[in-house]
Amino acid sequence: MWWKLTFLGIVTAGLIFSLIPIRTHAVMIDPASPPPPTRWTLRFIVSNMYLTPGTLIVICLVLAAAGYITLRIVRSA
Repeated sequence: MWWKLTFLGIVTAGLIFSLIPIRTHAVMIDPASPPPPTRWTLRFIVSNMYLTPGTLIVICLVLAAAGYITLRIVRSA
């Protein structure tokens, strides 16, 4: 049962991160003097997310569906 819940958590996180558009900084790049490369961390990715009301609603729906599936898995075991 624990592997089902772990898989469900990973899929839920993947769905949520795939729904949120990432803000790009392409306009701020100067080809003459490129900035040093940044380290891609989870905090950096989350800070550049652009959350709209529709995106928040979809995230809540994904979490509700994952919670329902989790309850079904726990009660069936």
